[in-house]
Amino acid sequence: MHQDIRLPPSLLKGIGVFIFIFVLLSLPWPGLQKAYTSFFRGTGTMLFSSDHGPRDVVFLAHPEHVKLPSMVRIEIANRRWLSADGSGPVRHLDLDVHGFAILPTILLIALVLATPLPMGKRIVSLLLGLLLLQLVVMGFLALAIWNESAQIGLVNIKPEWKTIMETTIVNVVTHFSIAAPIAIWVLVCLRNIDKITNPSL
Repeated sequence: MHQDIRLPPSLLKGIGVFIFIFVLLSLPWPGLQKAYTSFFRGTGTMLFSSDHGPRDVVFLAHPEHVKLPSMVRIEIANRRWLSADGSGPVRHLDLDVHGFAILPTILLIALVLATPLPMGKRIVSLLLGLLLLQLVVMGFLALAIWNESAQIGLVNIKPEWKTIMETTIVNVVTHFSIAAPIAIWVLVCLRNIDKITNPSL
């Protein structure tokens, strides 16, 4: 005997809201990628660039992908290895900001706003989640810059640790855009699990 499985209306509504918001924010809105990429480069410059110390970090629009505004090239140099004219060995760290930061942000926004919480709690959870996501993005970026710095004498990493670091970075890049926003959504929304399971509270 077959029994019909019916999803709760609140769950169906949440799925619908998630799909609508995700699709809406994923549309190629004019200037959105360019604006976010500029914010990303500005934040990276503020956090990682300095006129002092041996490390020189510069955030640039990718010269080989001028038609892709989300592509960023990070140039890392050791000032002690540069000649008087500024030439010398430089490490390039190329990132697609859309996959690395924009897509996770869109996914997090859709997940949080689709969660059946009072609107006030959803807004607070969203703001907290966005802050945590940016911290995670910049934390990973710091790790990637630190890893590249080993190639130009700025840090010393043992070969075995270098292998572990590179494997970690590859795995993070591969799964980051989905895993990070889902983990943060669970963190910021499950603290209100009582409101989700019992909306009358």
